[in-house]
Amino acid sequence: MTASPFDYEAALLACARGDQKAFQRLYEHEAPRMLALGLSLLGQRAAAEELVCDTFVLVWKNAENFDEVSGKGRAWLYSILRYRALKRLRQSSPHRSKNIPSSESLPVLKPEPGQPPSSLLSALTRLDESQRQPILMAFYKGYSYEQIATTLKISPVQARMRAQVGLSHLRELRQA
Repeated sequence: MTASPFDYEAALLACARGDQKAFQRLYEHEAPRMLALGLSLLGQRAAAEELVCDTFVLVWKNAENFDEVSGKGRAWLYSILRYRALKRLRQSSPHRSKNIPSSESLPVLKPEPGQPPSSLLSALTRLDESQRQPILMAFYKGYSYEQIATTLKISPVQARMRAQVGLSHLRELRQA
């Protein structure tokens, strides 16, 4: 038996109308995955739980600002989570650019069996490592081009070019 896909857009529109049950369904459906991402970004369970809570408070308060034309509902949720996480990381470590850890803590990408070749994960695994690494460092760690360059021992211009070429290839791979 296959579960029907969750309709994020409808849930967010219902939240914008003040539907608490829709908000609860959205939370129950997505909070575990958001907690996992928060944990990988922040490294501490308590901080990740607080991040998810803050994210859902913002979702509830700002659901009327979600625009279906601008993008997918799930992407909107995760953009809130990610920006909040990056803000916390920057606030907790103002001298982060001087003490950049290695990129070893980036996730290992393994596509799941039966995953369509156009999926983002599948496309990321087909990128050259020199292109994939800067993209993952920017997304998962919030690194600037300068921080990526320092970590990879390349120039900031090279870091930027690798990320841009990688993103261009991702677009092509996902459209293929």
